[in-house]
Amino acid sequence: MANAPKNIGEIYAERAMSVQPEGIVPLESSPRVRTPAPLSQPDPAIYGGTMPPPSSQVEFNRQTLAAKNKVVKTRKQSPFNLMLTMFAVAVAIVLYVGNVIAVQQLLKDVSDKQAQLQQILNEQEMLKAQINRMSSLERIRKMAEDDLGLHNPKGSPQWIQVDGNKIQEIEQ
Repeated sequence: MANAPKNIGEIYAERAMSVQPEGIVPLESSPRVRTPAPLSQPDPAIYGGTMPPPSSQVEFNRQTLAAKNKVVKTRKQSPFNLMLTMFAVAVAIVLYVGNVIAVQQLLKDVSDKQAQLQQILNEQEMLKAQINRMSSLERIRKMAEDDLGLHNPKGSPQWIQVDGNKIQEIEQ
Protein backbone atom coordinates (compact mmCIF):
# COMPACT_ATOMS: atom_id res chain seq x y z
CA MET A 1 0.00 0.00 0.00
CA ALA A 2 3.00 2.24 0.11
CA ASN A 3 2.79 2.68 -3.65
CA ALA A 4 -0.87 3.75 -3.63
CA PRO A 5 -1.35 7.39 -4.58
CA LYS A 6 -2.16 9.62 -1.64
CA ASN A 7 -4.40 12.59 -1.59
CA ILE A 8 -3.17 15.96 -0.43
CA GLY A 9 -4.75 15.55 2.99
CA GLU A 10 -2.83 12.35 3.70
CA ILE A 11 0.43 13.98 2.62
CA TYR A 12 -0.09 16.93 4.99
CA ALA A 13 -1.07 14.58 7.80
CA GLU A 14 2.19 12.62 7.38
CA ARG A 15 4.21 15.83 7.43
CA ALA A 16 2.50 16.97 10.60
CA MET A 17 3.16 13.65 12.38
CA SER A 18 6.80 13.47 11.39
CA VAL A 19 9.52 14.71 13.68
CA GLN A 20 9.96 18.48 13.47
CA PRO A 21 13.45 19.91 12.88
CA GLU A 22 14.96 22.05 15.62
CA GLY A 23 13.60 25.54 15.97
CA ILE A 24 10.15 24.68 14.58
CA VAL A 25 7.43 24.34 17.12
CA PRO A 26 4.46 22.13 16.29
CA LEU A 27 1.12 23.92 15.92
CA GLU A 28 -0.41 22.37 19.03
CA SER A 29 2.16 23.85 21.36
CA SER A 30 2.41 27.32 19.77
CA PRO A 31 0.36 30.04 21.46
CA ARG A 32 -2.32 31.71 19.38
CA VAL A 33 -1.16 35.27 19.02
CA ARG A 34 -2.19 37.64 16.30
CA THR A 35 0.57 39.48 14.63
CA PRO A 36 -0.20 42.91 13.22
CA ALA A 37 -0.12 43.29 9.46
CA PRO A 38 2.76 45.37 8.10
CA LEU A 39 1.82 49.03 7.59
CA SER A 40 3.21 49.34 4.09
CA GLN A 41 2.72 46.68 1.50
CA PRO A 42 5.65 45.98 -0.80
CA ASP A 43 5.12 46.97 -4.44
CA PRO A 44 3.62 44.03 -6.31
CA ALA A 45 5.76 42.59 -9.02
CA ILE A 46 4.21 42.74 -12.48
CA TYR A 47 4.59 39.35 -13.99
CA GLY A 48 2.55 38.13 -16.90
CA GLY A 49 3.47 34.48 -16.51
CA THR A 50 5.09 34.03 -19.92
CA MET A 51 8.58 35.31 -19.06
CA PRO A 52 10.86 34.05 -16.37
CA PRO A 53 11.08 36.31 -13.32
CA PRO A 54 13.77 39.01 -13.57
CA SER A 55 17.19 37.96 -12.34
CA SER A 56 18.36 41.26 -10.93
CA GLN A 57 16.85 44.22 -9.12
CA VAL A 58 17.85 46.60 -11.95
CA GLU A 59 16.02 44.54 -14.53
CA PHE A 60 13.04 44.25 -12.18
CA ASN A 61 12.90 48.04 -11.72
CA ARG A 62 13.18 48.58 -15.48
CA GLN A 63 10.27 46.21 -16.16
CA THR A 64 8.03 47.70 -13.46
CA LEU A 65 8.77 51.29 -14.50
CA ALA A 66 8.01 50.45 -18.10
CA ALA A 67 4.70 48.96 -17.07
CA LYS A 68 3.77 51.82 -14.72
CA ASN A 69 4.73 54.62 -17.10
CA LYS A 70 2.87 53.25 -20.06
CA VAL A 71 0.93 56.02 -21.78
CA VAL A 72 -2.76 55.32 -22.12
CA LYS A 73 -3.95 56.41 -25.53
CA THR A 74 -7.40 57.98 -25.60
CA ARG A 75 -9.49 57.67 -28.69
CA LYS A 76 -10.27 60.98 -30.36
CA GLN A 77 -13.86 61.83 -31.13
CA SER A 78 -14.64 62.16 -34.80
CA PRO A 79 -15.97 65.63 -35.76
CA PHE A 80 -18.66 63.93 -37.83
CA ASN A 81 -19.85 61.89 -34.84
CA LEU A 82 -19.79 65.01 -32.67
CA MET A 83 -21.84 67.00 -35.19
CA LEU A 84 -24.23 64.10 -35.69
CA THR A 85 -24.77 63.83 -31.94
CA MET A 86 -25.31 67.58 -31.62
CA PHE A 87 -27.80 67.51 -34.51
CA ALA A 88 -29.71 64.61 -32.93
CA VAL A 89 -29.87 66.45 -29.61
CA ALA A 90 -31.06 69.64 -31.34
CA VAL A 91 -33.81 67.74 -33.19
CA ALA A 92 -34.89 66.08 -29.94
CA ILE A 93 -35.07 69.47 -28.20
CA VAL A 94 -37.09 71.00 -31.05
CA LEU A 95 -39.53 68.08 -31.00
CA TYR A 96 -39.89 68.31 -27.24
CA VAL A 97 -40.52 72.07 -27.30
CA GLY A 98 -43.00 71.63 -30.15
CA ASN A 99 -44.81 68.97 -28.14
CA VAL A 100 -44.95 71.24 -25.09
CA ILE A 101 -46.36 74.10 -27.19
CA ALA A 102 -48.97 71.80 -28.75
CA VAL A 103 -50.05 70.54 -25.33
CA GLN A 104 -50.34 74.11 -24.02
CA GLN A 105 -52.47 75.06 -27.04
CA LEU A 106 -54.75 72.06 -26.48
CA LEU A 107 -55.13 72.96 -22.80
CA LYS A 108 -56.07 76.53 -23.79
CA ASP A 109 -58.63 75.20 -26.31
CA VAL A 110 -60.15 72.91 -23.69
CA SER A 111 -60.38 75.80 -21.24
CA ASP A 112 -62.07 78.01 -23.86
CA LYS A 113 -64.55 75.26 -24.75
CA GLN A 114 -65.38 74.70 -21.08
CA ALA A 115 -66.04 78.44 -20.63
CA GLN A 116 -68.25 78.44 -23.76
CA LEU A 117 -70.15 75.39 -22.46
CA GLN A 118 -70.72 77.08 -19.10
CA GLN A 119 -72.03 80.20 -20.86
CA ILE A 120 -74.45 78.12 -22.97
CA LEU A 121 -75.67 76.26 -19.87
CA ASN A 122 -76.28 79.60 -18.10
CA GLU A 123 -78.26 80.91 -21.08
CA GLN A 124 -80.28 77.69 -21.17
CA GLU A 125 -81.16 78.05 -17.48
CA MET A 126 -82.22 81.66 -18.07
CA LEU A 127 -84.46 80.59 -20.96
CA LYS A 128 -86.06 77.86 -18.84
CA ALA A 129 -86.79 80.40 -16.12
CA GLN A 130 -88.28 82.76 -18.72
CA ILE A 131 -90.49 79.94 -20.09
CA ASN A 132 -91.73 79.14 -16.58
CA ARG A 133 -92.46 82.80 -15.90
CA MET A 134 -94.26 83.31 -19.25
CA SER A 135 -96.35 80.15 -18.92
CA SER A 136 -97.59 80.89 -15.43
CA LEU A 137 -101.39 80.71 -15.04
CA GLU A 138 -101.70 84.10 -13.34
CA ARG A 139 -99.94 85.91 -16.22
CA ILE A 140 -102.06 84.18 -18.86
CA ARG A 141 -105.32 84.94 -16.92
CA LYS A 142 -104.38 88.60 -16.51
CA MET A 143 -103.59 88.97 -20.24
CA ALA A 144 -106.87 87.21 -21.16
CA GLU A 145 -108.89 89.52 -18.95
CA ASP A 146 -107.10 92.80 -19.84
CA ASP A 147 -106.30 92.35 -23.53
CA LEU A 148 -109.05 90.03 -24.76
CA GLY A 149 -111.80 90.81 -22.31
CA LEU A 150 -112.32 87.20 -21.28
CA HIS A 151 -113.70 86.42 -17.82
CA ASN A 152 -114.41 83.30 -15.89
CA PRO A 153 -118.14 82.44 -15.86
CA LYS A 154 -119.89 83.33 -12.65
CA GLY A 155 -122.51 80.61 -12.85
CA SER A 156 -122.48 76.97 -13.70
CA PRO A 157 -122.01 76.01 -17.31
CA GLN A 158 -125.12 75.45 -19.44
CA TRP A 159 -125.68 73.06 -22.28
CA ILE A 160 -126.49 74.49 -25.63
CA GLN A 161 -128.78 72.64 -27.98
CA VAL A 162 -127.96 73.02 -31.64
CA ASP A 163 -130.46 72.14 -34.29
CA GLY A 164 -129.07 69.99 -37.15
CA ASN A 165 -131.12 71.94 -39.79
CA LYS A 166 -129.50 75.21 -38.86
CA ILE A 167 -126.04 73.65 -39.24
CA GLN A 168 -126.87 72.53 -42.79
CA GLU A 169 -128.17 75.95 -43.68
CA ILE A 170 -124.99 77.60 -42.41
CA GLU A 171 -122.78 75.21 -44.31
CA GLN A 172 -124.57 75.93 -47.61
